[in-house]
Amino acid sequence: MKWLEVCVPVESEEAARAVCELFDACGHGGAVQEQIFQDTRQAPLDGPAPVTIKTYLPVGNNHQHRLQTLERGLSKLAQSHSIPPARIRELAEEDWATVWKSSFRPQHIGRRIVLKLPEQDYSPAEGEVVIDLEPGMAFGTGLHATTRMCLVCLEQLVSPGDCLLDMGTGSGVLAIAAVRLGAGSVLALDNDPTAVAVARENVVRNSVRHAANVEEGSLDYLRDHQVPPLDGIVANIIADVIVDMMESGLAAALKPGGWLVASGIIPPAEARVRAALHKCGMQTADRYQEDDWVTLCGTKPRTDGQ
Repeated sequence: MKWLEVCVPVESEEAARAVCELFDACGHGGAVQEQIFQDTRQAPLDGPAPVTIKTYLPVGNNHQHRLQTLERGLSKLAQSHSIPPARIRELAEEDWATVWKSSFRPQHIGRRIVLKLPEQDYSPAEGEVVIDLEPGMAFGTGLHATTRMCLVCLEQLVSPGDCLLDMGTGSGVLAIAAVRLGAGSVLALDNDPTAVAVARENVVRNSVRHAANVEEGSLDYLRDHQVPPLDGIVANIIADVIVDMMESGLAAALKPGGWLVASGIIPPAEARVRAALHKCGMQTADRYQEDDWVTLCGTKPRTDGQ
């Protein structure tokens, strides 16, 4: 498969947030941030190091339309931010993977979780949960702040035998982690067929197919397949989508006493997500923030006698 890499260098945090929000909404697998480090012995930095924001689009029947949508969004952002035109290049998946893997090292997240590539040797300490991840082009590796916060939340929330939903599963890392942490079953949904294929491969690779079911779909899948009430939901998407899903009945899929982890939220959108949670009768229990990303944990009140 071939991909288009859309790359935009930015120099301010405000511009980076704006481009990330656009790429999360329109790019394939969201935004990837790369810090540009310079040799300060030769040219000392005046202010923060610039950041490059990237996203990827699969080359296919619809990629020109999606690229035009991104370019229009960037043009609109450039009216209020210092954003240069995007650099666009075509990559084969194997070229991207070679560059990415050469710099990846096993990642320790939370108290117990370790993410590594399948070909990497690693001797786990007692109690560690090791996940082999082959992300495929443009999918989360656990390095993104939103994914890390979700993994930390899962460590704290998952109970043995839980029935869970991973909405917008991407690479499947959160669904796999939930099973490894003790969940009895996890339904992993994504409306992108490429994500579904990647997640299914990772589920098989980590030997959790008995408990993790990856399907294409979104809220419609829950209704059409009469999914039983859930103990917990993790939705690592973006704020607007989370709000839309809450307004369309996502919280109704939870058992009384169930929990929801909402991530992919930029600080200016936090109030809207909180309001959507509260409108559905949920209580915000915990809040986490890393870099310019917020994660909220909500709980559904128990009914009398439960």
